[in-house]
Amino acid sequence: MNYMISKTMLPLLLAVVLLGSCKKAQNLQEEQLKKPDAQAIASNPQLLSTIGTNVQEFNQLKDAAQESSRLKYTFHWTDFDPTGFYVPANTQLNITVEQVTGSALPKLLIGTYYRYKGTQNELPAIIQLTAGVNTITSDQYGGMIWIRFTTTGTPDSKVKITFNSGHLRVPVFIKNQTTQTDWSNQLSTYTSPDVLLIGDHIYQVYSRTRAIGYQPQDNNYVISKADEIWAQENILSGLDGSVPLNANNIHSRLLMTETSYVGGYYAAAYYYATSYTPDACGDVFTPKITTTAGWTAWHELGHMHQQSPWTWSTLGEVTVNIYSLHAERMLGVTPSRLKRDNRWPVVFSYLSNTSSTKDYNSTPDQTGDAPWIRLYLFHQLWLAFGDNFYIQLHKKTRELTQNPSGDENKMRYFMLTSCTISGKNLTNFFRKWGFKVNESIYTEIANLNLPQPTVEPSTLNEEGTPSIENGAYYKIVSAVNNTSVLDVNSNSPANSTIVSLWSQNNPSTNNQLWLFRRLSGGFYTLKSKADTTKVMDVSGGGSANGTQIIVYQNSGSNNQKWSVNDVGGGYYTLSPLSAPNSNVDVNSGSTSNGTKIQIWGAGSGNNQKFKLVKQ
Repeated sequence: MNYMISKTMLPLLLAVVLLGSCKKAQNLQEEQLKKPDAQAIASNPQLLSTIGTNVQEFNQLKDAAQESSRLKYTFHWTDFDPTGFYVPANTQLNITVEQVTGSALPKLLIGTYYRYKGTQNELPAIIQLTAGVNTITSDQYGGMIWIRFTTTGTPDSKVKITFNSGHLRVPVFIKNQTTQTDWSNQLSTYTSPDVLLIGDHIYQVYSRTRAIGYQPQDNNYVISKADEIWAQENILSGLDGSVPLNANNIHSRLLMTETSYVGGYYAAAYYYATSYTPDACGDVFTPKITTTAGWTAWHELGHMHQQSPWTWSTLGEVTVNIYSLHAERMLGVTPSRLKRDNRWPVVFSYLSNTSSTKDYNSTPDQTGDAPWIRLYLFHQLWLAFGDNFYIQLHKKTRELTQNPSGDENKMRYFMLTSCTISGKNLTNFFRKWGFKVNESIYTEIANLNLPQPTVEPSTLNEEGTPSIENGAYYKIVSAVNNTSVLDVNSNSPANSTIVSLWSQNNPSTNNQLWLFRRLSGGFYTLKSKADTTKVMDVSGGGSANGTQIIVYQNSGSNNQKWSVNDVGGGYYTLSPLSAPNSNVDVNSGSTSNGTKIQIWGAGSGNNQKFKLVKQ
């Protein structure tokens, strides 16, 4: 069949990083899933081995809109997969489509969403393929070739596509496969204008010229960190597979693309992809993604996780940064942006205003402060209740059979759900923040009969938060990689069960949670949630370097009492009373699962520093 194609435009309501707000240059189930790095599902089940070859197979997957509806997300994730090919402008592309199973056939996309703007329409040309030979003439733009194969019904079809002529190879970098030498050779050999990088969770597209300029950067490091950021934001979103409702999106890779657009925004997120202007690319497609500059990427990826039932009209550029802040913490970037930008004084000035007319949704916008002031409400809830608050909020939201509509209904849902999840009556908190809603909503909160918070969340900030909440559970996250934790090597530990370093389980498991119980003299016992009669213990009460950390029946002995010392930057050291000149230590600073946890003479290395992440 012959086609002559053209691109169509859709009105584009972008979720953007405005130049005045987020532009960095100016202001800014138990044991099986140990780490969020499993390969994403692709329509092409052999993507990593067949991309760029002339014969590729594609399986039908669920429709992206259905997945967004299940997850309650505002935007659809990337629902198309790359072929590794490019078709030039005004060129005849000849392919053969063979039905393997079922009866449905995919669509072929020429062009990458949002890649070219101004000189070229931002949406790809979309062609419905037919069985047999398809001859397609590209328009005046051409572009990278992608395959979309989805259904609103039950996926049951599979096709084989043979690329016969008219296609050119694209330089393709595959995480943990492509070497620097191979990448350099591809950039020299394949002259298509754009390149493609493939991670476990991320696609990246940018110009070949830019890729040549970035040499010899460690692309494996960059794409791995992009994967990590996306996976960590998924964790905060409660995508742990604990029940089918909380399974990851079937379209689990996300496209990050350069855009040629130069104008009113720095970067953007919309359906199917996030896009970055030429000025932003250096923050996103280089190792700077792990630094303060990486906020650009963290923010845009965050937009893809926003849930509409609790994103009312003033929060589009607010709740997105719940995920940005999480990425910042997980990457170990300190101090936080909230401290770097010194907006806490403005926040507390707002909170101290007792005017009856104060309205959270009408926060005065002084030099772009309004979205940031609103963000602090959500950050204070994190300071009070930890990551688990947002994990449970996302999960609870997916249980809705009907989404709330309108600002007040969305606020009502958020207020009641926040109280239910936290187990606290947050009336004072919401009034302090100026939630102007129908008084009946506050009556509903009162009728939940929940206790007041131990500490009023509106009083919390990163300096004034009690260092450790007595009786709270924490993950003890090592600074060696800011992701691995102290792990009891059993879910039902006996005396002398060892403690080692391990990747975080997702969902969280009791053997990675520690209850901090304050003792006299400022010391703590650290009880394993796997068995709260067992506590962290220096084996045999030893004091020699290399003595193993274990859990043991609580006896109140000095080798079970811990000094928890704030060493700045959000990190702590743990020192036993039985060996006060030693700290808990990750052997040799290794990041491998099973690394020995021991005591060692006190030092200043990351192998002795830990974050305490409240659960």
